[in-house]
Amino acid sequence: MFLKKYISLFSIYEMYFKSIVFLAMIFLYTNCLPQVPSDTSVVAVVGNQKIKASEVKNRLEDYLLLSGVKDNILVRKSILNNMTNEILLYYYDDNRNIFANPEYQKELNWAKRQTILAFLEDRDVYAKITVTDQEVRQAFYRANEYIAVKHLYAKTESEAESLYQLLQAGVDFDSLAAQVFTDSTLRKNGGYLGYFTWGDMDPNFEEAAYNLKIGEISKPVKTAYGYSIIKLIDAKPHPLLTETEFLNKKDHFIRVLKIRKKGPAEREFINKIFDQKKLRINEKVLNALFESLSQSPQNLIEKFSNSNPNLTCVQYGNKKYSITEIQERINQIPFFHRKKIDSINALKTVIKGLVIQDLLYQRAVKEGYDKNPEVEEMIRKYNKNIFLKYKREEIAEKSVLPDSVIHKFYTDNLQYFRTEPQLNIQEIILKDKKLADSISTLIRDGADFGPLAKQYSIRKWSAENNGVMGFAEISKFGILKDTLWKYDVGSVLGPVNIEGYYGIFKILGKKEGTVKPFEEVRKEVVRLAKKEKSKQLVEDYVNKIKERVVTEEYDKNLSEIKLSF
Repeated sequence: MFLKKYISLFSIYEMYFKSIVFLAMIFLYTNCLPQVPSDTSVVAVVGNQKIKASEVKNRLEDYLLLSGVKDNILVRKSILNNMTNEILLYYYDDNRNIFANPEYQKELNWAKRQTILAFLEDRDVYAKITVTDQEVRQAFYRANEYIAVKHLYAKTESEAESLYQLLQAGVDFDSLAAQVFTDSTLRKNGGYLGYFTWGDMDPNFEEAAYNLKIGEISKPVKTAYGYSIIKLIDAKPHPLLTETEFLNKKDHFIRVLKIRKKGPAEREFINKIFDQKKLRINEKVLNALFESLSQSPQNLIEKFSNSNPNLTCVQYGNKKYSITEIQERINQIPFFHRKKIDSINALKTVIKGLVIQDLLYQRAVKEGYDKNPEVEEMIRKYNKNIFLKYKREEIAEKSVLPDSVIHKFYTDNLQYFRTEPQLNIQEIILKDKKLADSISTLIRDGADFGPLAKQYSIRKWSAENNGVMGFAEISKFGILKDTLWKYDVGSVLGPVNIEGYYGIFKILGKKEGTVKPFEEVRKEVVRLAKKEKSKQLVEDYVNKIKERVVTEEYDKNLSEIKLSF
């Protein structure tokens, strides 16, 4: 009896002890997990980081507006999943190498500065552009009228004026087109561009064309590409336009007109702040700076600045920029921008831009734009995107692809691993256009290309070889590469206007590219394969982090987010 009582009592205590332990475990477990909020302000908790409904709403609305996709729960879950992954990668992985990367820090600083300047542009330039009702109506009518034109192209204003004077003297439009164009179609059709409507062409080109009467020829018009002389051939207006149609599209045309006016408004704004006459550049120092930049594009050498650290490189008014300061400023530019500084003129443009940016930045700070909540939010977005770019690169670098995957990518994408096509041409380079036209006529009439190249071409090294260049990769021919490649062997083309010089070319030979052996391009194959599979690589990487970080999503709160539109 005693034994039974003892066993019974022991069983009671055992049950009591187990229940206490069980309750404790529940208490500990529930305190480790994110708690479901009593309101709808939080849609997920990742570790100790909360994702608020307002944050998801902003991201979702941006995505819907940009993509045109309709809102649904799957889209919302996808957005939330991306935000969760971003938190996991930023807060719950080792990012010391990224944070210590000087290029990463430069991009953050660059993005911050550019965001503040962009806000200045939006507030002080774009917001102050006005569009009249008459301008909107004119744009609406022109957008519903198709016109057909011919044009003559000239790279410089003086060339365009010469063409215009020839037209005024009675020279046929089509004859001049045959001389100025290298494109065979435009040469044969008199520069005919066919029908287009408002918004299809360069704004200055359109403005001139729409103001012409059929058969009328414009004076030289400056465009983004050079100068054009335009002849209106035909016009097809819409037969019936209603006021309702105009009102429905009015806001669209106001936005388009403001965007069109933005460029001129920016130039006017900058001209009020920046005075070109106050800018002084020390050419000697500039040349030395460019030399150092050319020698070490990722980290400007300091030899020159060490011996002359305070030597003035640039001066604007009373503000002086030493060689050291300019070097440091250029080195602050992210590498993908810095590598574009490939000439003295490009360097001058960058330095001028730095001075202008300083003036604009001073104005922005004075107006308090650097503290504006919209600016701060945009900077946070840019910072997140920059981090993710570096993180994806780091994940790809750490990832190891199986040899079978690498080989398959190579065989499936052989076009990426071909040698460049090569061209062999004869050339005659001339300074005088009339002489170029005469020699071109002689060649087409059967004269031997070589002796003419030897006698007249101003490029000595090729002239000595009868103009023969020898086989070279097609990229070496710059802007002419596509034009030259499309001609058959034996063809002669030109004169082609090349920055004030005139070239006549004969195609001597063409070599198609060949596929490079796998082992020779293995590193490039791996890089491109990882780039193609980056989404899956990142997803696999994040899933490993998820295994050690508690994440909770609240579908009800996610579905109840109210959009602004």
